[in-house]
Amino acid sequence: MGIIKRQTIQNSIYAYAGVAVGFLTQGVLFPNLFHETQVGLLTLLISLAQVLAQASNLGLNGAGGRYFPYFRDVDRQHNGYLLITSLTTLVGFSLCVLALWLARPWVVEFYQKESSLFVEYYYVLIPLTLFTVYFTVFDNYARLLYDPVTGTLLQQFVQRVLILLAGGLYWLGWVTFPQFIGVWLLAFFVPLILMVISVARDEALFFSRQFVSIDANLRRNLMRYAGLTLTSALSTQIIWTIDKVMINSKQGLGDTGIYGTASYFAAVIAIPATALYKVSGTLIAESWKANDLKNIASIYRKSCLNQLIAGCLVFVGVAANLPNVFRFLPASYEAGYYVILWLGLGKLIDMGTGVNGTILNTSRYYTYDSLFFVVLIFITIAANQYLIPRFGINGAAMGAALATLLYNLVRTLFVGFAFRMQPFTWRNLLVIMLGASVWWVSVQIPYPAITDPKWRFIMDIVWRSALITGLFGGTVVALNLSPDINQTVAQLRKRFLN
Repeated sequence: MGIIKRQTIQNSIYAYAGVAVGFLTQGVLFPNLFHETQVGLLTLLISLAQVLAQASNLGLNGAGGRYFPYFRDVDRQHNGYLLITSLTTLVGFSLCVLALWLARPWVVEFYQKESSLFVEYYYVLIPLTLFTVYFTVFDNYARLLYDPVTGTLLQQFVQRVLILLAGGLYWLGWVTFPQFIGVWLLAFFVPLILMVISVARDEALFFSRQFVSIDANLRRNLMRYAGLTLTSALSTQIIWTIDKVMINSKQGLGDTGIYGTASYFAAVIAIPATALYKVSGTLIAESWKANDLKNIASIYRKSCLNQLIAGCLVFVGVAANLPNVFRFLPASYEAGYYVILWLGLGKLIDMGTGVNGTILNTSRYYTYDSLFFVVLIFITIAANQYLIPRFGINGAAMGAALATLLYNLVRTLFVGFAFRMQPFTWRNLLVIMLGASVWWVSVQIPYPAITDPKWRFIMDIVWRSALITGLFGGTVVALNLSPDINQTVAQLRKRFLN
């Protein structure tokens, strides 16, 4: 667990540094700089590009997590794994471009009235998808080579700094909005180039055809698993994206922009989980290969507890500071207040159930995960179809939280019955009770008046967050709810105080 803890901490540091930049960009600058429809356009383009990128990869990123141990051989350039993945992705990307071209007339007819801006910039999806999918290819390859940190640094921090700079150019009046879109695309292209350079620096940029070697049995297993993981991963992206697409079709780009901004705040909660999944996936796959169920169970149990602690702390901090946050946004964005809470609750549920999906995806029962996700797509669409007309963007957030609850419940139960792994203890329940108590205490203290200057809201965020961190974190350490956290605190105390 040592390497997981160390790399998860490193990933989280870079990710939260990116959150600080992203907050200035997505949470403050863009809502005040662009119209809601323009913010909605950026949100929709990114969401759709992620779906297309997942489809373009044809499931090989997911398959690599399970089967790369059978490719791993530095002397033979990992048996051509990078070349196979890159060429397969190129084929998938070409098919997606063809699909975009064929769908263009339908998009014009369906969206021209409510979302004409999306129709205008529809083909921006092509380069955005290209940059996105090949970044995931090289990031995943680096992760399989035990470097999950570089990709997080580039995607979570560097990319957001570049987006902030692009927004700054527009704010200064140096570029028009069409020109801004071009500069904004560079923020996705530059991290890709830096990721490739990082792999080359680690002497792992292997494209020689002479080392490509994959026996018939491994090829069959890889193709079958890639197909299933494509279904699972694509279903996940569709579930994460369908709310924005349905809001756009029913409410327009303006509400999509408000929802997208709100979803950014909720995504902050899940950052430690994202870091954990990148680190733990390779180690769990190696443990399956060695049939080390004890190590998998240990990772599972610790992931549920530690991610719940991290998620509760951030969720309480976000929820308690929302009245202050909305003082920095245009009044129309207050419609996203409960969106943040619902989406945040969904992220917290996902974190509290740990690496159940990673365990299932890398096990012999991986086919069931794909089936769960396919069923969940229909449940999500039905929920949004019912909830959005009645509750607007809040309904979409409710649907997303419900979908997250359902698929994590099914995964947790399946892993429990199939592998006899039950990760929850009294500590998990106590963490939830502690989080609720700290939230109640933090909101009893009056907030600044609406007419107060902005610096009062900033100071209130600072000291209220410090109070929450002190109460929650101090109690977790005092009660020794997580031995891993107490061990980390002891190491930090020894390093800085001695």
